[in-house]
Amino acid sequence: MAKSKDNELRISYDKFADVLYMSFGKPRVGVDEEIEDGVYLRVDERTNKPLGFTIIDFEKRFSTSIEKAIPINLSEVLS
Repeated sequence: MAKSKDNELRISYDKFADVLYMSFGKPRVGVDEEIEDGVYLRVDERTNKPLGFTIIDFEKRFSTSIEKAIPINLSEVLS
């Protein structure tokens, strides 16, 4: 089995809760900041680097346009 890379995007979806989880590399403990209603950015408390995202009501959001579904400008968040 290949070793996981720290910059690998991991995605998991909880259909029952309708929540999408995304992490950059292995999921790690961090501090969640709500950047939009129901959209959370997890950051490393020491370095302030992004660790991942959590999106609440994920399936419901995709019944609308992609801009409204995920109102995140990744270039701003990840810079």
